[in-house]
Amino acid sequence: MRTATREKCKPTGFILLESILALALFAIVAVGFTVAIQQVAFTASSSGESMRIQRTLETLLTEASKAVRFEESEEGLGQDEKGVYYSKLIEEMEIENMDGQALQNMWRIAIIAEWEDASGRTMENVAELIRYEPLYQNIR
Repeated sequence: MRTATREKCKPTGFILLESILALALFAIVAVGFTVAIQQVAFTASSSGESMRIQRTLETLLTEASKAVRFEESEEGLGQDEKGVYYSKLIEEMEIENMDGQALQNMWRIAIIAEWEDASGRTMENVAELIRYEPLYQNIR
């Protein structure tokens, strides 16, 4: 007796379609991760640059505030290796106390950093302090 064998029909083409869909999904996820990693790297770089500028501002402000006597001036301090230009501004302040009396020898010392960001915009950061000059005249 002869038994009839049936050949099972295997769907052809579905494996290729599934492979293409899997590769497309993988590509979309990979591009998403790449964009996210680039954004994290840019943010970290920008944050590091901002911290470097802030430390330089604080150092220059400390140095400028150690003078025994002040006179009004505006002076360029130069540009660093990253293209950040620093300048110093010293100006006498006209401040009155609560009784309306003018306070003498009050000085504003400011260090200004200016640079262009990646998009070409001019950015500025300022570190400043107010100093009462006679308070520091006896310190050497």
